[in-house]
Amino acid sequence: MTTFEDVVSKAKSVAETAGKKTSDFIEVTKLRLDVAELEREMTAIFEGLGRMVYDAKKSGEDASSLVDDCVERLDECQSQIDTLRRTIDEYRYAVRCKTCGLPNPDDAVYCKKCGAKIER
Repeated sequence: MTTFEDVVSKAKSVAETAGKKTSDFIEVTKLRLDVAELEREMTAIFEGLGRMVYDAKKSGEDASSLVDDCVERLDECQSQIDTLRRTIDEYRYAVRCKTCGLPNPDDAVYCKKCGAKIER
């Protein structure tokens, strides 16, 4: 009977691991969608910023306060994207290279793209 219990125990362990990996995959997918949405928002802000600077230049108005607002919003979006990417890396058990930004395995000593030493 011990062999049967071992098989059942192994099957439960495999099922739990598969469930965890599926859950992690779903969460990473949601996070990537959030990143894509923030990147679209940044693109829209950049377009609006360019249009606003052009219009202000043509009319001779000072748009510096509006530019500052756009820059602040862009910085906020980029900060959120960076946070989401770090969370994605945690799910993927990876560390991001501080030199080139490429995700590497969590046990990497050097970046597989640029060769820089991985700092934690």
